Amino acid sequence: MGQTPREAALAVLERASRPFAAYCIRTGKGLTVVTELSASAIKAGRWKDGADVEAVASAADGTPVAKATGRIDAGAYATTIHLPLGTSASPAHVSISLRGGDDKPADDWVKLYPPSGTLVGDPLAYRSASRIPTRPVAAFEFARNERLRIEWPELSRLDRREVRLLDRGGRLLVPRLPVTAEPERAISVVELGLSNLSHGDYLFELVAGAGNVTERHVLAIRIR
Repeated sequence: MGQTPREAALAVLERASRPFAAYCIRTGKGLTVVTELSASAIKAGRWKDGADVEAVASAADGTPVAKATGRIDAGAYATTIHLPLGTSASPAHVSISLRGGDDKPADDWVKLYPPSGTLVGDPLAYRSASRIPTRPVAAFEFARNERLRIEWPELSRLDRREVRLLDRGGRLLVPRLPVTAEPERAISVVELGLSNLSHGDYLFELVAGAGNVTERHVLAIRIR
């Protein structure tokens, strides 16, 4: 049996304990890969002068189908790479490597899953704080003084959308969070501070609908 949406969302959290985390989603005719240094790597001063990032998407048999490079600049801690895909490409996983200065190289990979819906795509998240510029998130661990922004791409015109906050077990905590639509970018957005949340794991569940079709999409975060 496959993972439930809740289990798949929570599984992403476990990557935050590695030297860097990678988060990969399908966007249009390509892939978007976010690479972010973990809190422990930042605290230890790893890649303090920045790092070069390479992402390679491969088919199930290991044949590379797309490749792109990027860089985590010093003090930026994260970067986003876009991999365009050909019409015949069908990637099964993405390998990511980090190389920089005298730091020990690090490698990881992310398994790709088929799209989970037709109305809404996988989200991108961003963190910010009073002294932290906004940056993309792959390690979904947050401090309580940070602010979270989640962007769900709308693949079809929606006539309803709502976001609920759940605990790790899926129990309802907040029945309705403020969600806004940005039609010019075709995204649904939730943005909030995290100071009112205690330490633990949380699920943001988007319920989106168009006509008689309804989809549920889940994103997990951890408050450390």
